[in-house]
Amino acid sequence: MAETRPTPEPKSSAPSPRPPAAPKPRRRRFTQWPIWGHLWRFAWLYVVVLGVLTGGVVAAMIHMPEVDSLSEYTPGLITSIYDRHDGLLTTYAVENRILLADNELPPLLRDAVLAVEDSRFYSHSGIDPTGILRAVRTNLAAGGIVEGASTLTMQVAENLFHTRGRDWKHKIAEALLAVEIEKRYSKQQIITLYCNIVYMGDGVYGMEAAAQNYFGKSVADLTIAEAATLAGIPKRPTDYSPNRRPDLTLKRRNHVLNRMVDTGVITQAEADAAMASPIEVVKKRRQEADRGAYFTEDVRRQLEQEFGSKELYDAGLQVQTTLDPQIQAVTEAAVRRQLSQIDHSKGWRPVPTSLPGEDWETYQLPSWNENRDLAPGLWFEAIVLEVEPQRARVRYRDQQLELTRDGAAWTGQNRIDKLLQPGDISWFRWDVLEESEQEEPQLILEQEPEIEAAAIVLESATGAIRALVGGWDFGRSKFNRATQAKRQVGSAFKPFVFGAAMENGWTPADTLFDAPTGFPGATGELDYVPRNYDRKYRGIMTLRQMIEQSVNIPAVKLLDLVGPERVIDFARRCGVESELPPYPSLALGAAELVPLELAAAYATFANQGLYIKPYMIERVTTPDGRLLREHIPQANQAISPDVAYLLTHVLEGVVDRGSGASMARIETALAGKTGTTNEYSDAWFVGYTSKHTLLVWVGYDVKRSLGRGMTGARAALPVWKAVVEDGLESGWIEKGTSFQVPGGVHLASIEYESGLLPPVGAPGTYRTIQEAFLPGTEPTRTVDSRWNQIHALPWYQQRIFYLPKEEERMPEDLEALEEEAITAIREHLRD
Repeated sequence: MAETRPTPEPKSSAPSPRPPAAPKPRRRRFTQWPIWGHLWRFAWLYVVVLGVLTGGVVAAMIHMPEVDSLSEYTPGLITSIYDRHDGLLTTYAVENRILLADNELPPLLRDAVLAVEDSRFYSHSGIDPTGILRAVRTNLAAGGIVEGASTLTMQVAENLFHTRGRDWKHKIAEALLAVEIEKRYSKQQIITLYCNIVYMGDGVYGMEAAAQNYFGKSVADLTIAEAATLAGIPKRPTDYSPNRRPDLTLKRRNHVLNRMVDTGVITQAEADAAMASPIEVVKKRRQEADRGAYFTEDVRRQLEQEFGSKELYDAGLQVQTTLDPQIQAVTEAAVRRQLSQIDHSKGWRPVPTSLPGEDWETYQLPSWNENRDLAPGLWFEAIVLEVEPQRARVRYRDQQLELTRDGAAWTGQNRIDKLLQPGDISWFRWDVLEESEQEEPQLILEQEPEIEAAAIVLESATGAIRALVGGWDFGRSKFNRATQAKRQVGSAFKPFVFGAAMENGWTPADTLFDAPTGFPGATGELDYVPRNYDRKYRGIMTLRQMIEQSVNIPAVKLLDLVGPERVIDFARRCGVESELPPYPSLALGAAELVPLELAAAYATFANQGLYIKPYMIERVTTPDGRLLREHIPQANQAISPDVAYLLTHVLEGVVDRGSGASMARIETALAGKTGTTNEYSDAWFVGYTSKHTLLVWVGYDVKRSLGRGMTGARAALPVWKAVVEDGLESGWIEKGTSFQVPGGVHLASIEYESGLLPPVGAPGTYRTIQEAFLPGTEPTRTVDSRWNQIHALPWYQQRIFYLPKEEERMPEDLEALEEEAITAIREHLRD
């Protein structure tokens, strides 16, 4: 059989494929290894990171501040203002801070801080590798940054050199600075520095200031719970401040306590006991904090002018002042009480402020921001919640109080619902009602007076200001009416006219004629015709009576006869620096004076003619006790002791018989003068004891009438009297004192109405007093037996019996007198 051959397939033009060759074994490159392959793929990234780190280190080193400068570093310190008894009045600082020395940081607080901030503090040199690895591991597990790796030394660097930030440059700078700090300073110095510079919330810096702010004690006296509270604040000061978020503060404190157990500084039992205690923060009383606010503000201005703002707010000046806290407290209380009473006499003013909506139960008034406990005398704003005809329920902070009809009786309104409505914001006072049998304090409806006041208490012999009130409330108005205001002083200027006259030969027993009289005004014509307060004329008067009864026309006559230039010179020597116009109206206080300069001038009378410039600052020292300034008295003999006593003796009569007679029964020597300006717009009383000079002014800032009859005796004298009575009761004013009589003054008995000698052998017929005279000026004439009849006549009938002083202006000089008076005078002249 023939073999059949297969038919061959047709050839293709493409080459036939070759079978694949078996792969040759070869070595794998490291880039193909599973791990290193991934690393190599991002090699460019690591190069960049390494470059950034290297550049960051170099840049940080280039810009890194000199750590050696820490030896000269002094953080801003608190300037403290103290009263005369070293009680703290107020502080001034950019950062409220009190420095601790290295040996003043107690171990308890140190251990609490380290437990929560840097438990390996004594094991590292500024950078803690273990802490860094732990933070990396924790943050990777959490998928974000939940734990930092900054050591306590790095935090010091961050606070001191302002390296705050999360980028690499800032963190590298912190690390490098921390290492340098650790090289140069001991661990004790570093942790003390940390405790001095950290922010602790509430505007407070440093642990010592925080301990005093929150707990009212030094760090040396902290309990375990208090130390843990402070140690926990720096992480988030705003949130962990005990005054803002006590719930968060409590959690943070307990966390610190647990860390203290973990680090072995306290036992679990101690921690449990501390956790069981509440966080008790001291409450600051606003009325105590604000005491003497006008005074301390004047002190602040003086310090800033002398030392500059930087020293005032950064250098920690220690300033002792002249303020007496007891005298200041009673003066402030007397001013507030009198202004409130005057305001009450004007009636109730409708409440202008009310809350919209119905959130009265939860709304927080801005004035409630400070802790103010209910205490007798406290004024506060409250929200009216509910009103009935005879009662109202109000809310003050978290307390609800009831207002009864008695508490609103001064308004004269029988129904409380006619005074208040729900939602009203009104003022109230927590106090004991006057003329009430109830001895417990209760709620009293109040309103802030629109009227203002100034009050000053000077120590006459030294010029030290022991009390100063510049207005109703410093928070309402910072304008100090005691040292900045200029007001017309009314009859309080008359003693300067009298004093100038005494220097020029006049005596208290000399007489002038009180009657309608014209004086040359600015035009030179007799167009200034003053009037007496009561619109009456008395005829013949002694100068003593002129002062005691505050009669105007004889005072203007006296200035006219003595000469305005001599009166101005006398006032200048006594310390009056304000402008004094040389016109007849000057005698009646037309000049505008600053209350403090008027008080200092009266103190010259009290101080036997020696003027001493008032002052507020005793001394200023640095925090380490180095003396920067000490008060040096500025004094000069302004007037003679004899003339000063003549003035004092006459001003004693103002209290005994004149416009200040409401104080006649007070058991100590007093001298003073009232002052009232036109339309009752300013009310004054200025006077002195044997040791202190006191001034009170009452009025409106924008001149307007206080109301008819609101004289110095009625509006200002009650404050003066209240302060003096407290001084006698408390002992800072002595009972039974008298003013010293200089050797050059002679006392003689005279008849009061005429100023002449009383007749011998008729003691009960005439009113006699002891008058003071300079040698050779005593009266020589004896009073006429008809004098009482003459003095009882109307002024125009007395005219015929009066011999005018040389150049004394008389009623007949006027061209326009009442017809009846002219006729009567002419008839007497013909006779």
